[in-house]
Amino acid sequence: MSEPKSIIAGTKVVWTAQFTGDEGDVSQFQYVLLSEQNRVSIDATFAAGEVIVSMSSADSAAIQAGHYTWHLIQTLHGENYQLNEGRIEVKADPTAAQTSTVLTHNEKMLVAIRKRLEGRVLTDHENYSIDGRSLSRIPFESLKKFENDYAWKVHNEKVARGEISRRRSIRFR
Repeated sequence: MSEPKSIIAGTKVVWTAQFTGDEGDVSQFQYVLLSEQNRVSIDATFAAGEVIVSMSSADSAAIQAGHYTWHLIQTLHGENYQLNEGRIEVKADPTAAQTSTVLTHNEKMLVAIRKRLEGRVLTDHENYSIDGRSLSRIPFESLKKFENDYAWKVHNEKVARGEISRRRSIRFR
């Protein structure tokens, strides 16, 4: 096992990382998580060649959701050594949340483009001027192209999540 790519705040978090260095038994280990707004220190233990993190759900609930860089720090004889680093996403505690954004970026864009297309059906003006001020709209053909592009992106996301199966073309002769 190694450091996770994401954790969920408010849940018990456990992971291990291999440590092949010397003097692991007399060292102290900690993970430092840094984001633009937050700094979190997580103490780790050492046993049988592994650095072990075990954080209670109460402790993980205190971590703000967001993207962090993590740094594994070994303290040996008063000196700090950085052993490894990476990125981790802390997802919001689902038991504390009231609402959640369900749509992905591509799904939001597809909805917005389709709303714009529906509005364009009612007005057929590409551009117009009033009192010396002019307004140009995105051409209808470009909106249709964007709609098609985002529809495929949304389709591929749904296939990747296992919500639908991949489209297959079958030709009969």
